[in-house]
Amino acid sequence: MGRVSLPWDSSNQSGPGPCIEVIVMNTQNVLNAWRADGLECPAPVKMNALLDTGASITVISKVYANYCKLFQTNEGSEITAIGAKHRCWEHAGAISFPGTDLRPFDTVRIRSVVFVEQPFYAILIGRDIMRNWHMTFDGPSKLITIADQPD
Repeated sequence: MGRVSLPWDSSNQSGPGPCIEVIVMNTQNVLNAWRADGLECPAPVKMNALLDTGASITVISKVYANYCKLFQTNEGSEITAIGAKHRCWEHAGAISFPGTDLRPFDTVRIRSVVFVEQPFYAILIGRDIMRNWHMTFDGPSKLITIADQPD
């Protein structure tokens, strides 16, 4: 069972909120098929992700989704965030958490949207991922602890 503690100072109002490093890429099946066809696969890139308990779904920046060449499964739908509707695209991908022993997710539904001027992160980790974890926030020690749920 994986576990990680992350620093977060909730009193820092100009900070991004609680973040974790992630790698988002295509599933192993997609990568294997591309390689078999002689297609080039981009190298994985670590990015910051916001742990967003207010988000029901995981969302990635459209720019990052395009860079990763995430396999698109749907041309588009709409999501509502911060009081407005946003066009999004749907992808199948894999998410891992480098530098931790948290369990990776090999096949997960990920939406992509255009992020407007967000300097701190390129991904929102939503409750669709977080529901698989036990999470605690210790305010005085300024730590968020995440542990995989036992199987």
